[in-house]
Amino acid sequence: MRKSLEIIISLVALVMIILWMAGAFHHKILPGAVAAEAAVAPEGAARAVVEESTVPVVEEASGTVQAKRKTVVSSRIMAVIADVNVRAGDEVAKGDTLVTLDSRDLEARAQEAQRAVEGAQATLTRTEADFNRAKELLDRKVIGRADYDQAESAYKVAQAQLEAAKQGAEAAKVAISYAEIKSPVDGRVVERFAEPGDTASPGVPLVSIYDPTSLRIEAPVRESLVGSLKVGDKLAVRVGDSQQTVEGVIDEIVPQAETGSRSFTVKVSLPKSEGVYTGMFGRILIPAGERTRLLAPEAAIEHIGQLDFVSVVGKDRRISRRLATFGPPAGEGKVEVLSGLSKGETVLLTRAA
Repeated sequence: MRKSLEIIISLVALVMIILWMAGAFHHKILPGAVAAEAAVAPEGAARAVVEESTVPVVEEASGTVQAKRKTVVSSRIMAVIADVNVRAGDEVAKGDTLVTLDSRDLEARAQEAQRAVEGAQATLTRTEADFNRAKELLDRKVIGRADYDQAESAYKVAQAQLEAAKQGAEAAKVAISYAEIKSPVDGRVVERFAEPGDTASPGVPLVSIYDPTSLRIEAPVRESLVGSLKVGDKLAVRVGDSQQTVEGVIDEIVPQAETGSRSFTVKVSLPKSEGVYTGMFGRILIPAGERTRLLAPEAAIEHIGQLDFVSVVGKDRRISRRLATFGPPAGEGKVEVLSGLSKGETVLLTRAA
């Protein structure tokens, strides 16, 4: 009996606790709106009006910095490389020696060609004397016409051989000059493809150079924007992660759209700038009309956690707190309104502007 009584008491206590937690013993507020006393803006409180502003719309086209003028330097002869005088990033002037080839074989050939000239000259001297003697003997009718023709032919062959030997010697001298490979332009070395000990062959790249004054950004631009652009137009350009802009000029618009993206490649030349290199990321800023935006003072915004609130002042001076969202700062202490406010509404400044 006692045990049953304890159980009943426990159950009753448990039910009372549940009822208390459910609010059965507290006064309940019936569903519906409850009027709250609205705050009134003080007479001297600082206020501002939400206003509209028209701003230009700029779209970005991302691209890559390229060089308009690139030069790949190679050898005109086959020879062993003795030295490479430049590295990637070096500034070079027109006429600077980039690569030196081993010229010992070339010098030996030049000496051999010179000896051939000397031999041909000696042969010419001898055949010229024989020809003059044959001419004299023919006039005296000591020899026949056939002997004279033979002497004349030998003289002309010797003349031709001397001319060929001289040309060979000149070619050998020119070949020696090819042992020093010089820069054909002013520019910056992009890459070197050979090292001392390698064999240089005609047409095989040794050094790549670009003209830093011919840099430009090549970027795909969508079809709807290309129609407003033309060669010679000036556009703002950002290069790398810099937020500063430089003025570029449209150098070329490729008259063919990419099949997938329906975009056209636009090439914008850049002014010569320090720290700008080929392959860098860049953005072309293209005007795309205008848009209207709402602006509110930053001093009217209350930051509560991750939410932004403003106090809107009505015509009867009553204040209503409103949740709003804002965009990036617009300058002069104002910020763009994305939602929550309308044009012409008055907001209360909660802190000094």
